[in-house]
Amino acid sequence: MGVPQGSPISPLLSNIILHELDSMEQLGLRFVRYADDFSIYCKTKAEAVKAGNRVYIFLRDKLKLPINRDKSGIRRPVNFQILGFSFVLIYRKGELERSVNHEHL
Repeated sequence: MGVPQGSPISPLLSNIILHELDSMEQLGLRFVRYADDFSIYCKTKAEAVKAGNRVYIFLRDKLKLPINRDKSGIRRPVNFQILGFSFVLIYRKGELERSVNHEHL
């Protein structure tokens, strides 16, 4: 039914299975993916909802993969984590900037 979490072969198998997901970039989706972790970047909330629905249907119907609703969702590109990195807004010299912080596990 699957490979244990943290297994060395898990990222390889995820990349093989989700390779088809990468073709959705041709449909205009901007995203990053490593194994089964990915983020899709959109300019508006409406665009994000549409993209999220397309990917959810693709994963469910085409690849027959379950989606973890607790870890999945539509979020603003700040104050979130992917692959152990968190993205936050900070004020530096009176200006708002994005900052990337590595979370040590």
